[in-house]
Amino acid sequence: MYVGPQGEPGEERFQLTVCTPSALADQLVQHPFLVGRHWLFVPELHPAEVAKWLSERIAVLEAPTWGEVAEKIGRIGEWEFEDYDS
Repeated sequence: MYVGPQGEPGEERFQLTVCTPSALADQLVQHPFLVGRHWLFVPELHPAEVAKWLSERIAVLEAPTWGEVAEKIGRIGEWEFEDYDS
């Protein structure tokens, strides 16, 4: 999925791995440890539904600059300590 100002500087590709439980099981046979930042698990693969779900989440993100919006997009899979300041 490409997000940002279309056809202008700042348009970036956002990549997400969509995985069904059976596909995950197949992968784990070959690789007993999988690490990935943007994984979305679904019971069955329906690309149009996944694209709609993701588009809706991206569409509501707001920030003063494109860089800050892009940062939020990269955090769709949130981690508790992403913004941790101690």
